[in-house]
Amino acid sequence: MLRGIILLLLLGFSYSLSDIAIPVGSNFTLTCPGDPDEDFLFPSYTWTFTSQGGKDVQLNSTEPELQFTPVKLQHTGLYTCVIKGQSSYGLVKIKRRFNLLVQKIPTFFKWWVVIVPEGATALLPCHPVFQPSTNTSSATARWSKGEKQFKELKIMEKSQSTDEEKGNKTVASRISWASGDGWSIEITDIKQEDTDVYRCGVSVGSEMKMVFVELVVEPPPPPRCLNHTQPWEACPDPENRSWKATVSESVTEFSVHLYKKLKGSRYGQNLLVSPISIAGLLSHLLLGARGEMRTQLEKALYLPTDFSCLHLVMKQMREETKESMMMANQMFFNPKHVLGEAFVNQSLEFYETVPEKLTDSGEANVKMINEWVERKTQSKIKKLVDFMDSSSEFVLLNAVYFIGKWKGSFDEKSTSGEFMTLSGKLVSVPILYSSKFTLATTYISKLKSQVAKFPLTGKSSLYVMVPNAATQSALAFLEENLNLKNVEAMVKEVDAVLPVSAEVTLPKTKLTTNVDLATLLRKMGVTGLFESPNLCAMFPGENVVELTDGRHQAYISLTEQGVEAAAASSVSFSRSFNSFSAMQPFVFIIWSEQTACPLFMGRVVYPE
Repeated sequence: MLRGIILLLLLGFSYSLSDIAIPVGSNFTLTCPGDPDEDFLFPSYTWTFTSQGGKDVQLNSTEPELQFTPVKLQHTGLYTCVIKGQSSYGLVKIKRRFNLLVQKIPTFFKWWVVIVPEGATALLPCHPVFQPSTNTSSATARWSKGEKQFKELKIMEKSQSTDEEKGNKTVASRISWASGDGWSIEITDIKQEDTDVYRCGVSVGSEMKMVFVELVVEPPPPPRCLNHTQPWEACPDPENRSWKATVSESVTEFSVHLYKKLKGSRYGQNLLVSPISIAGLLSHLLLGARGEMRTQLEKALYLPTDFSCLHLVMKQMREETKESMMMANQMFFNPKHVLGEAFVNQSLEFYETVPEKLTDSGEANVKMINEWVERKTQSKIKKLVDFMDSSSEFVLLNAVYFIGKWKGSFDEKSTSGEFMTLSGKLVSVPILYSSKFTLATTYISKLKSQVAKFPLTGKSSLYVMVPNAATQSALAFLEENLNLKNVEAMVKEVDAVLPVSAEVTLPKTKLTTNVDLATLLRKMGVTGLFESPNLCAMFPGENVVELTDGRHQAYISLTEQGVEAAAASSVSFSRSFNSFSAMQPFVFIIWSEQTACPLFMGRVVYPE
């Protein structure tokens, strides 16, 4: 009796033929996947290989994977995998086919690439690799040129002369063997037509090795100062008063940042600087700067970007203060450079001077510069530099001469008083004294200092800020808070105070300071002056002119007659309503009411 039915389902799941391409020599695993929708029980696998000739071969593998380690060319062909297994429907077979294409690894072509600018000398290397046992002493080398059709090159020895006329040399006459560099060659005076593929063939007996070199000749760069030699653009509205306000605020902000940079490098020392004179020098330099160099200088001076009215305003400020202050800025340059015509004309228009040429003697340059400084400061500064290299390229100098008379008077009788230093030590110093000096004084809480305003002739004033204690921390607090906002607020607040008659005591003081402008400018972010600066409006030639040196020297003398300063300024004062004493460390500013910015800033920690 038939007790059951065996159902055999031959399901011919012949999935679409899979084409697989693999490189010869690689390792590859060919996998025969089952039914993605159902797992088989007790699956078995058979593999058949059909070669390119059409012959079927049963493979000796019952695994779901075939390993090819490595792949060979004879593995190319059709692989058929049959899976037999039990499913929920019965016995099932699945057939899969794979067309395996074994490819040869493509032959690669290797060559050297040499890139040189037009007019330079190119070294084309030829270093073929032979077996260590190969004797290359008798090797011969030939060079040819051309990517498709190689043309043999004629190569000269370095000592070989040519009868070709200079300036009309052929390519062959420019090619020679490179000294001490195997079979390499040199091509001089590279031209655009030298761009090509070169082949070096080195033969040793019957063995030959080839080296390919691609020579790329870059066209000459555009002129360094292309589109950067034009004159400074005109101010769009010369009568607009807002331009002056813009420059005044920028110079004030520049002043407080300049002071902070200097105070850090002169800890515990007297300090003196004329911010407006340095700003004037940099603005003159800015007249010849273009591109990134212009941007750096504008940023250092806290000017708006592309502010075209700067030079007009600086000229106006110089005119307004000429009765009490003379600003003298100068640049000295190596005579091998030529100044741009537009820069010379605008320098005369805005700054009434043009850069001067150095000599080829360092000693003569020192003498010339020191004589210039002495002349411009009416002998208040007699020596600005001690040494200059004869190869100096570019030097920045500035000086300011200022005379202001007190609008009050001090007793002419010479007296002395005790000055408290930061260490707490009392030292006896000559003083200026008046029992009834008219001045405005008030306490500025944001500076924690008593501030006095001493009116001077020439529409300027001396502001003296005395900290609330004769300590380093109190002085540091004052200096740290000398920012644009607080300085402008201090000037405004003191101006609003009614002047009164007060007892005043000041130390007689002379201050001299010499500032290395080159180092200072680096600290202020103007690094471009030392790294191929774009001063193309000033020096339009191809040679780069970098800053060699820069000097700012300041001098101040506080006397009974008034404040007298050369590239520098004054001192003094203290606190109390009816008395003001500056017999301890203090900070001072000489402020111009006409320019609305500082002319001088400094501090006195020990009267000299």
